[in-house]
Amino acid sequence: MGNRIQVICYNYSMKKILIILLLILVLGGFISTPVNAASVAENTRGYILLDVEHNGEAWYVWPENMKRYYLGRPDDAFNIMRFLSLGISDANLAKIPVEGNEGGDQALRDRLAGRILLQVEQNGEAWYVHPKTKQRIYLGRPADAFSIMTRFGLGITVADLVTVENGGTPNAPTQNLATRQSYTITLSRGSFAIDVVKLNRNDFDLVSDTGNASDCGNNCPAQSLLAYANENGASFGIHGTYFCPPDYTSCAGKTYSYQQPFFNSALDKMLNTGKLPYHSGPMIVQNTDGTLNFFHRTISFGYSVAEYESRYGKNVKAAISNYPSLVESGSVVVESEPIEASMNNKSTRGGIGYDDNYFYLVIARSATVKDLAYIFDSLGADYAMNLDGGGSTALLYNSNYIIGPGRLLPNAILFTRK
Repeated sequence: MGNRIQVICYNYSMKKILIILLLILVLGGFISTPVNAASVAENTRGYILLDVEHNGEAWYVWPENMKRYYLGRPDDAFNIMRFLSLGISDANLAKIPVEGNEGGDQALRDRLAGRILLQVEQNGEAWYVHPKTKQRIYLGRPADAFSIMTRFGLGITVADLVTVENGGTPNAPTQNLATRQSYTITLSRGSFAIDVVKLNRNDFDLVSDTGNASDCGNNCPAQSLLAYANENGASFGIHGTYFCPPDYTSCAGKTYSYQQPFFNSALDKMLNTGKLPYHSGPMIVQNTDGTLNFFHRTISFGYSVAEYESRYGKNVKAAISNYPSLVESGSVVVESEPIEASMNNKSTRGGIGYDDNYFYLVIARSATVKDLAYIFDSLGADYAMNLDGGGSTALLYNSNYIIGPGRLLPNAILFTRK
């Protein structure tokens, strides 16, 4: 990461910490600290403000825009940490002294004053850089959080508070078109090491590519994810569907073949069209106008591209299908999906998802397919589909492998700049 600091999603354990913090804020009493009302936003940037005239409601003043964000409900706290935190490398974190110490990189300390930092090269540990001392304070345990809030919560009157613009529900900073995160996410079902690439939908188009130009049953063309990316002028991508690898004895006579319907964007052609009525998995379709459609089963797409385009009045740019469906309309659906026995094994899993603003490419280690669904749900994806994994896992970020290259692939999912 070098000196580059990137915005990242925080893990689920931080949500629990924030809920505890909010309870502390509401139940605890704090001494009000005077605030200069003439320039309240400037003087409180990076602070957590406590409304002393009501119930101690907490607000975080984001240093980036000096707006306040309400921490009153768990979902609000989740969005604050998800969109307003910064990921930081171990090397850069070491340049910010721990509370009670001095030294380090003063320029970096000044730049990150008031920020909440997540240690992306470890397990997503969180640190708060005090806006006055510019020293970092560990947020890892409830006891630490209690100490921080009682010592550094800044009391403020309503008259002063209203002079700080309300930021509403935070959105990810628009300057970050693509972000990469590697951390451990903790859910009620366990902890999982994950890699996440998040791409702004306004800036990237989905491209689906295949090695084969016509339906293929054996010795099908296959190549690396990077080769697919280079052919399409793409810098980001992930492996595609389940297929028959040459190292499986059960795949003799059908190596590199796959049964799922899959669109070749360059050829403007759907492969395995005959499987559309029968495939027991979902399909993601991107249209040439950038809109996306998610079908619970491929039969809903139609029997052909021509039928789809006639029905919806849109032209297909990319389309991928696999199984099972993980998340639909913001709800986990995998529990009711057909699951093969091997999908219940802990393994390396891959998937693709999206919401109104982002594409999510996720690799999870030591996870079942059901675990992967809940990981996507925790990241905020509205729709998500399982992909291949194991030895076929490959994830590309800025034309470099985060994971892979793994096996050669008969198809791949790519993203190009609009």
